[in-house]
Amino acid sequence: MVPAPGPTGNELIEVSRSFSLLCQPMFIMTTDPGDGGMGPVMANMESHLAYWAEMERKKVMFAAGPVMPADSADPWSGQGMVIFRAPSLSAARAIAAADPMHGAGAREYDLRPWLLNHLIPDGAPGA
Repeated sequence: MVPAPGPTGNELIEVSRSFSLLCQPMFIMTTDPGDGGMGPVMANMESHLAYWAEMERKKVMFAAGPVMPADSADPWSGQGMVIFRAPSLSAARAIAAADPMHGAGAREYDLRPWLLNHLIPDGAPGA
């Protein structure tokens, strides 16, 4: 027997709304060093950080940071992740492409839509 398919993206949004969840569409971008390795990543770090700081000031960037190695004694692979807001996938692609890391070819990125349903409010236990 073939399992039934899961809900579409639009249906998932409706399910989230039916449970009164936050239901905030966002995008997750993961980035990895390009063929040049870590040298270009580190050379473009300052402009990359300034770009995302500006996106944070504009309330576009929600969260970002390096993806840490499993063992803290291991070297960092250069991978990072950014969660940000955009009105559409095409707008999200433009935001991602404008990151100086990507413009310089220091990193390549993967972009996926994401639905934020849960968030611990400031001051709540565990916040």
